[in-house]
Amino acid sequence: MTEVSVSLQPPALVRLHSADIPLDTPLDAPILGADGAVLFDTGMTVPDDAVRDFLFHHFEPHRASGQAAVVEPRDDASPDGPPSLDDIGLVIGGRVGLRGSGGLGPVMYASRVIGFSNPRRNGERSLFVTQPLMTGFAPLELTRGELLDLVALTNRGVFRFACTVDAVCREPFNYAVLSAPGAIRRLRARKFARMPTRLPVRFAVERDRHAPLQFGRVSDISPYGMSLTAPRPTALAGDRLRLSFRFSTDGVDVDIDAFAVVRHVGAEEPGGAGIAYGLEFETLRPSERIALKSFMAEHS
Repeated sequence: MTEVSVSLQPPALVRLHSADIPLDTPLDAPILGADGAVLFDTGMTVPDDAVRDFLFHHFEPHRASGQAAVVEPRDDASPDGPPSLDDIGLVIGGRVGLRGSGGLGPVMYASRVIGFSNPRRNGERSLFVTQPLMTGFAPLELTRGELLDLVALTNRGVFRFACTVDAVCREPFNYAVLSAPGAIRRLRARKFARMPTRLPVRFAVERDRHAPLQFGRVSDISPYGMSLTAPRPTALAGDRLRLSFRFSTDGVDVDIDAFAVVRHVGAEEPGGAGIAYGLEFETLRPSERIALKSFMAEHS
């Protein structure tokens, strides 16, 4: 059955300058990030120059302008049958791990998708990918007719598939043309490493129960911990923090209100960069960990 949905796109955004944000005064409109995430809501205050400088160092403050636009309904149905390139959800710029027949054992090189051919009569499309690279090694030299093993992490899951090298090109840069993916398999979920991100967060040290929530940035995150960057030194190793932040995954906004323990305190950085804390989540629920895994899969 075809599912039809109507949704709203975020309103247009206008970039703010430092002088546009008053200090210690309730805001008459929310301050938004470049992705539309709320940094400071209406009625909240930016307390001082240090927080305002931090805001511009780590985010791109905007305000909303104009009305939200309606997204036209679309058909998300896909035909039954074996998995195809469309089922994988690969997009231009997407990362793939690649291992050639002459590769280094189980080690995979990194590559990016830079294009697709027009569909053939059977619907198949070739892949265009950058020359595979790996830190500490020379670029992987591919040969025409070589069979490749690839892994792709997309917003639809982790997939493994095979391609054959159809062509190796040197102009205007080194890239390869691969055959349509075959023998596609969805892999089981894996444990995630921390992923760099730029999410606004509110936090407070639990030992000071009457302290207001402060503003900071989630600099990297995993389902088990995160790096918090704050405008000024606030916490000590071993302190318990209250955290509140939001992210979106699969079109759903997920609000996290949790506690975390400070496991590491970094050095204070100059120029409004603030100070970084390594945190371990203490009270994250299983459903929230699953949502974080989905968020990371979408943005990896």
